[in-house]
Amino acid sequence: MLSLPLFMKQNMIVSSQVSSQVSTHSSILHTKPSLDFHSVIATPYTFLKPREGFMTTVRDIAALSGVSISTISRVLNEPEKVATDTLVKVNEAIEELNYVKRPVKKKRTKLFGIIFPNISNPFFAELLEVLEKEAYLHGRCIMFFNSRYSTRTEKIYFNECISHNVDGVFLVPSSIDPQHLRQINEFKFPTVLLTKSTSALPSVCCDHEDGGKQVAEHLLSLGHTKIGYIGPINDNEEKLTGFTRYLVEQLEPLQPEYMFDHGDGADIEGFLKGLIDANGHIAISAIFCMNDVLAQSVIEILNRHDIRCPEDVTVIGFDNSLTAKLINISSVSQPMKEIAHLGFESMLEELKHDRSSSNYQSKMLKPRLVRRNSMPETIHK
Repeated sequence: MLSLPLFMKQNMIVSSQVSSQVSTHSSILHTKPSLDFHSVIATPYTFLKPREGFMTTVRDIAALSGVSISTISRVLNEPEKVATDTLVKVNEAIEELNYVKRPVKKKRTKLFGIIFPNISNPFFAELLEVLEKEAYLHGRCIMFFNSRYSTRTEKIYFNECISHNVDGVFLVPSSIDPQHLRQINEFKFPTVLLTKSTSALPSVCCDHEDGGKQVAEHLLSLGHTKIGYIGPINDNEEKLTGFTRYLVEQLEPLQPEYMFDHGDGADIEGFLKGLIDANGHIAISAIFCMNDVLAQSVIEILNRHDIRCPEDVTVIGFDNSLTAKLINISSVSQPMKEIAHLGFESMLEELKHDRSSSNYQSKMLKPRLVRRNSMPETIHK
């Protein structure tokens, strides 16, 4: 008689008849089992302890605990949907068999999110184009969001990135507040900061402090001492830090009355009008602006009040965008191609090692002051 598998012996009724015919040529064994089909289907798995050196599977857990594989799956992935007694029984089997759930590797979508604070700024438009080209060269696609300098909007767009299952996000942050950056670092995908420096996340930026210093050096070399500044005024504004520090070192500190904290709805024209006396003369001979778009606005306002640039006031911007080239002003250039390239390198490195840290070393690039149409202070007189 043929030897049947153990589970068939335990769960099936087997009847067999054997008849033999002997001839000079052969002997034939006929076995005719009678199977109860429904009992086979309803039978739970028979537990056989895994052999040494073999990994425990969910099938083994199901057999030991006497439940189906689908129940084991719910225990592992949605335990809140499983009855307490079943949960206890399955967990005991898991512990006895030393089962370790294999981590599910995230499927790559080859899609990256990009969140910028202001796409109307030509610098960010140019940077976006460079990033898109870099993504194409790496066989990736991008989706773009404009946060309008709002951390709230930024968070909404991060949620959109989650729903689209992006591999990572490139961010020019609206704020580098430590708590805000820590929240970003908790997302399951990596985020690489561009143009801003931080140790909380991977970041690639230009040395803004050195850029501010270069502007101060340039203006002092032209003899300017009555210098204005328009832009954010806080300890995190590295352009301002480098600018004011060098002026102080040269004993020509920036005067508070010549500084204006630029923000949403800020009355730049009111500030500039306050520097013009009754005879139409302006109190300063040079202004450093936080970016080229702001520099363009300043020039337009001064022109409306019959103040010529650069003949009466030298205006210097930051970014060396298309705007600076069109209005022909000096501006600090940020190496966009290098920022994009190193940003992608950092992103791919994070994805390769699937790592997360709370202390990163920022990749810092050197800026360069591009000099155009800057007038010496003596000309203004």
